[in-house]
Amino acid sequence: MDQLDILKQNWQSQTGNAPQFSKEQLGGLLARKSSSIVKWLFIIAIIEFALFIVLGLFSHFGNEENNTVELIGKPFYYGSMIVHYVVIVFFIFLFYKNYKNISTSQPTRSLMNRILKTRRTMKWYIWYNLVYMMVVGMIGAVLIIPNDPRISEVLNSPNFIGHETAFYATFLGLTFVMFLVMCVIMYLIYQLIYGILLRKLKRNYNELKRMEV
Repeated sequence: MDQLDILKQNWQSQTGNAPQFSKEQLGGLLARKSSSIVKWLFIIAIIEFALFIVLGLFSHFGNEENNTVELIGKPFYYGSMIVHYVVIVFFIFLFYKNYKNISTSQPTRSLMNRILKTRRTMKWYIWYNLVYMMVVGMIGAVLIIPNDPRISEVLNSPNFIGHETAFYATFLGLTFVMFLVMCVIMYLIYQLIYGILLRKLKRNYNELKRMEV
């Protein structure tokens, strides 16, 4: 049982002879715990951002031939990466701003709004990453088809002449399923990492809401 649970029990069961715990005390503790949770959301997002940069650089420079870049084209490859990094930096800024805006001295209603805003921002962040993976992955698959010599070799073989449309549909269908599975796995990872913190924020919000009643 943490400090918040103890203080809540004392506040709910206090009598005239017991030490009196005010709403301000409980609200202040909720604000400190919420600020700590938002700080961890901010830290984890930075770690995730740095990890993806390292993996991206390793993938790019680790492949001497840079097949992926050549197949999908440098404009799309570098353009999508730049846009993605800019958006992620923007989200990190929002997390930092949310963290700085949560104060132990702010009114309860204001604190509740900050918690709701933080939860919305994190949900947008999660869904942006999932949509980005799916959209960019599928566009990349479409760009690869006419540029991959292995695919051209298959299409020019006697068995596939006249069946190009079926091949494209099958290739894109399998690619879609592959990225869908990847998105589901990433969603589950996000739920494990960020979901725990978001549930704690929701719990703090519900406590503040009960105090307002």
